[in-house]
Amino acid sequence: MSVLKNATRQSPSIAAKLVRERAWYLLPLYGLLRLSDLAREGIEHSGSYRFADHIYVGSPSGRTPLGRWLDARLLAMPAARAFRRRCDNAQAVVLLALESRAAKAGPLRVLAVPCGIPRDLIELSRALKTSRRDLLDRLEYHGMDLDPKAVALATSALADCGLRAAFVHRGDALASTDYPPCTFHVVLSTGLGEFLDDEELTWLFSNAYQALEPGGVFYTSATARDPRSDALLKMAELITRYRQADEFERLLRRLPWRALSLTHDQTGLQTFATAIR
Repeated sequence: MSVLKNATRQSPSIAAKLVRERAWYLLPLYGLLRLSDLAREGIEHSGSYRFADHIYVGSPSGRTPLGRWLDARLLAMPAARAFRRRCDNAQAVVLLALESRAAKAGPLRVLAVPCGIPRDLIELSRALKTSRRDLLDRLEYHGMDLDPKAVALATSALADCGLRAAFVHRGDALASTDYPPCTFHVVLSTGLGEFLDDEELTWLFSNAYQALEPGGVFYTSATARDPRSDALLKMAELITRYRQADEFERLLRRLPWRALSLTHDQTGLQTFATAIR
């Protein structure tokens, strides 16, 4: 197993680092930010699954009313709103695949890698329970994550979703031998690419390609730099690899996809890719 790629924090103490770098003026801001649950999670655990899930849920929380107010302001930033849309788009990709697949063709197998807390499938399942139970009954979910705590939380969260079947196991997204032995109709991968170099990201794309059925759909995303959020992330040593759409597309086109479509969120801070094997 490789190390967690999103664990970018290096300094034992961010406050001590700021003092060492003579950035004393940032200490009051650092102290305030720790009142926010989102900021504190980012500071303590880099781009963890809890950090991502907090943005996906979008519900402010923190220590004291001031902390909750700060949390709300962070969640309202353009970068956080764009981040949240990649979860919304993942749901749309799975729903379209479900609706397009004939009932007699059998279950739709979906793989999320890394899965973290699978908020996209949790929310989609909740919606289908009341509106299209027939579709939910045909959805088979597989999640894979390197963090054993994420695996445990994902397993627990999916237990009552009403899915036809749900399987979550520990595995490295960059290790092809860790992938399930079956192939999939949909593969979802968001969040990890921001912590990979180009060759690692190409390897992730290749693993996703190999995991797909012919005609299967791969959904992924890339993040562009927002100066305000990037300044906060750098202060917390949450080091992100940003990519513009053309760079992202160039890496995706290293694989022989039958079709590739890129779209952007309204802020321009997220690029969403849908590729067909």
